[in-house]
Amino acid sequence: MTSPAAPLRLSDERLTADRDETKYLVGGDRLEPLLALLGTHLPPHRFTGEGANRLPGARHLVTTIYFDTPARTHYRTAIGDADHNVKIRAKEYYDLHPSLAELATDPADIVRYQPWIWFEMKRRDGVRTIKHRFRLPKQDVPACLNGGQVVPEALALPASGVVPAESERAGIREIVAYCRALGEPLAASCLLNYRRLSWQEPDGDLRVTLDSELRFYDVPDDLWQRQRALVRDALGAARASEPRAVLEIKRRSSQPAWLESFLVGENVLPARFSKFVAASTVVHGQA
Repeated sequence: MTSPAAPLRLSDERLTADRDETKYLVGGDRLEPLLALLGTHLPPHRFTGEGANRLPGARHLVTTIYFDTPARTHYRTAIGDADHNVKIRAKEYYDLHPSLAELATDPADIVRYQPWIWFEMKRRDGVRTIKHRFRLPKQDVPACLNGGQVVPEALALPASGVVPAESERAGIREIVAYCRALGEPLAASCLLNYRRLSWQEPDGDLRVTLDSELRFYDVPDDLWQRQRALVRDALGAARASEPRAVLEIKRRSSQPAWLESFLVGENVLPARFSKFVAASTVVHGQA
């Protein structure tokens, strides 16, 4: 018998699988034909696991918190070798429902989110990427990220006692081991908020994401005490924005001809763009 958690585990394995990843920066004038093409060839993808928002008409957004050391070790590595680096980040996914605005008595009424963040480690080795991640309940965030600084022991044994899924335990072990071996404290460094659209083949061999409306932020002093969603309006004034959209194609086989033909025809070229590097540069300056 398949356990209720099996679909979530399978979906997460597809999202974090070892795959080739190529990025492109897409101008606003090319977005409409690109969206039409993706909608024709790929099914849209959205989170359907525990706590999923099933209301129609949602705008899917992400707030990402990037971590770094006082010496900005991860930033310096990323700009020194874009093809071989590690990123540590926490992500919160949330949905906005503009259609509910007329019925809302509080701005929070049009927001849907889960009571956790995703803590992640992403490794890049050439065009190959692999991601380890697990869900961190919001109630555990203050202890695990004390003052914004990662506490490996607390990540390994959350105070709430919430037992992680088996599929997440390997991710916890990998992340905890990396943080312990780093030899430097690791703390929240900068924030990024963006809108996400995604498409994915049922077998997970091809996943395409399109991130737009990128905004870069300082880390708020009270970030880890917040119990509500980290929505854009709660992050303060943006330090800067990126007008282009970031297209990421993640695949385990060759790129499909229909997608390659569009990219070549529209002169959309691969780009060495890192959201982390862009955010860190905006917030802290160049190393």
